[in-house]
Amino acid sequence: MSSDPIKVLLVEDNLGDARLMYEDLEEALPHQFQMTHVRRLSEALEYLWEETCNVVLLDLGLPDSHGIDTLVVTRAQAPGVPIVVLTGFQDEALAVEALKGGAQDYLVKGQTDSKLLGRSLRYAIVRKATEEALLRQGVALARAEELQRSRQRLMEAQERVRRETSAQLHDGVQEKLLILKGNLQGILKGTSSASETTPILSEVIDGLSQVIERQIGVLSRRLYPANLSHGLVPAFLSFGDQFKAGPAVEIELGEELMRREKADRNLVPEQVKLAVYRIAEEALTNVVKHAKAGKVTVRLDASGEGWLRLMVRDDGQGFDAQSAPGGLGVATMRDYADAVGGQCAVHSVPGVGTEVTAALPLPRPGAEHLKALEKGGD
Repeated sequence: MSSDPIKVLLVEDNLGDARLMYEDLEEALPHQFQMTHVRRLSEALEYLWEETCNVVLLDLGLPDSHGIDTLVVTRAQAPGVPIVVLTGFQDEALAVEALKGGAQDYLVKGQTDSKLLGRSLRYAIVRKATEEALLRQGVALARAEELQRSRQRLMEAQERVRRETSAQLHDGVQEKLLILKGNLQGILKGTSSASETTPILSEVIDGLSQVIERQIGVLSRRLYPANLSHGLVPAFLSFGDQFKAGPAVEIELGEELMRREKADRNLVPEQVKLAVYRIAEEALTNVVKHAKAGKVTVRLDASGEGWLRLMVRDDGQGFDAQSAPGGLGVATMRDYADAVGGQCAVHSVPGVGTEVTAALPLPRPGAEHLKALEKGGD
């Protein structure tokens, strides 16, 4: 505990009452306090502007201020300093109002002894410190919640842009190229096989097929996985085809997830579905680009505790998390998990491999039915 004296500002216009306060404090806190006495609110405000103190003993009836306004102005000048209000016997109702207005305690003149005064000052200081700590904690929590809401809005905006771009590629560019390819095939059929233009047309048609299937089609799927509308199970099974160029991809889907999604295609909320898909996609992309792995396992299951659990493990070269360069998509994966109230972790051992795990919230079985019952009972 600090050995510094408790700095007390006494705001009291009655010299007799001020002397009694000083004597009671000396008895309650011998040599443990340092008192400054002023008789007007204006003097108190000037002192609080220039100096600091641990607690204010404030009379609400002063020559230049009276009533609850005295407290309001003092708190405005020193919002972090605890205030103990001094009041007469006939003004107890005013003292209670002062407590509601932010005072830590009140003392009735003529009914206060040294023990009560000392305890009141100590408790006021502790209560104010606790109040300030709770306020800081509340502000930090509010900021964290707002940060999460901002992250959710950004994720939703990003996915909306991806979805729209994918639709334009698929329904616009790809469709027009397919029409062009069909027209060229029609021309090719009407062209003699001996014509010089025949091999040129065939080459152009083959080139268009590659652009449509291997570039636009792949890009459209990467921008927005349309197969997610059919559920997580078919979307995850498609990873094997999407990452053919990399290591062997082994997909393991839990029986509980397959059973529940078969019964309810909308089992997983859209944002959670997108989040777990993007985390798996990012993890697989990292394996292809950086891991030099021979095999990667993707496991997805729904637990009975209400969580969707993902694991992506490779047998590649791994990396040192402390010295790993940026750009591995770790922050992106964690952002997707955080945005839906989940968690994502990356564990890697050099020479052994890397494991990405994520846990995202999933509605419990029967949760929608219970919500419907609750609404019906309102």
